[in-house]
Amino acid sequence: MFKLIKKAFWFPFSSKNQIEKFQKVIRDIEWNSFKQYITPNSSFLDVGCGSGDNMNRANQELGCEVKGIDPSPGSHGVGRFSTEKITSPNIVQGGAEEIPFTDKAFDMVFCSHVLEHVGSETKSLDEINRVLKDEGTLIIGMPTTSMALIAILSHYLFTTHVNLLFFLKSIGKKDMISRLVHIFIPASHSVPNHKYAFYDLTHYRIKNWEKIIREKFIIHEIITPCLYPYPDFVQWFPKLRLKGISSSVFFVCKKK
Repeated sequence: MFKLIKKAFWFPFSSKNQIEKFQKVIRDIEWNSFKQYITPNSSFLDVGCGSGDNMNRANQELGCEVKGIDPSPGSHGVGRFSTEKITSPNIVQGGAEEIPFTDKAFDMVFCSHVLEHVGSETKSLDEINRVLKDEGTLIIGMPTTSMALIAILSHYLFTTHVNLLFFLKSIGKKDMISRLVHIFIPASHSVPNHKYAFYDLTHYRIKNWEKIIREKFIIHEIITPCLYPYPDFVQWFPKLRLKGISSSVFFVCKKK
């Protein structure tokens, strides 16, 4: 009986294998939406490369010479739960705000779901601009308000009972108040830089991202791949291809 109750309690949450599967489906859709803008056989830098999945795609599918940078290589992205951890010499540890490569070193710079996590968006974009060749292309993607809304709704649907349990276990401890607040207010996707999901609802607007990117680059294309459910939970609605409505947005850019 206890096992059945435990299984029911954790049912909404995806297993590691499920998360990996859901993430791959999402990243496949995103990749295929902007792949045509990647120059074959070019020098390709993935800023925030995580497990190196997009680097591998660029190399294997398009013959690109790839490099990657990440604060914690292998800790996120497709492949993060693999038993074979990243050891590629093409990945260096570091962040978007201080990229350890020379000026104008790359034909392509790719950056997916990173800008919402950095301490300084301006500094990160300046660094990307610095390492990109004059005629190079930047493809940069971020989450949208649609994703933030899905994340908030998923929080109330799937984690309320868990957060309540964590609060009860924290009574009398230092984190009791924060545990109580978290029952009612979801955390921001941009923690630790921002606390609550209300920030995501405003900052992740496509128009806001567009304004930020246009300050540093010329935008040639705006791509909205699809609307998808949060991969950490059961897939409570299918992937939807809707014009202008998407969980992520990608900008194809050139230098000013």
